[in-house]
Amino acid sequence: MDIAQGEKVEQELDHIIRRADERRRLREGERREEELWRESERQYQAKRQAELVFAWVSYHEEAAERALANGEAIAARHRAQIEALLGEQKRENGNGHHSQHNESVSEERWIS
Repeated sequence: MDIAQGEKVEQELDHIIRRADERRRLREGERREEELWRESERQYQAKRQAELVFAWVSYHEEAAERALANGEAIAARHRAQIEALLGEQKRENGNGHHSQHNESVSEERWIS
């Protein structure tokens, strides 16, 4: 008989808890913890997205700087070749070893 009495008391407690929860839900809606968790998750995802964007921006800035540096180095090598060719042409023209066609080529054509 003690078991039956204990089960009856347990059922009454379950009923009281369910009714209290139903009343709370009518007054407050869903649990605050769930709402707070959702807001926390939203903030976390926004922060994570901002971190990812920042990382990509940093990557592309560094890549652009590398590309500019490489481009400048390539341009400098080409300018050095132009100077070497023009210097060679001047030396050859001074000695008279170049043909008429090569003497008519102006430096301006090579520089621009």
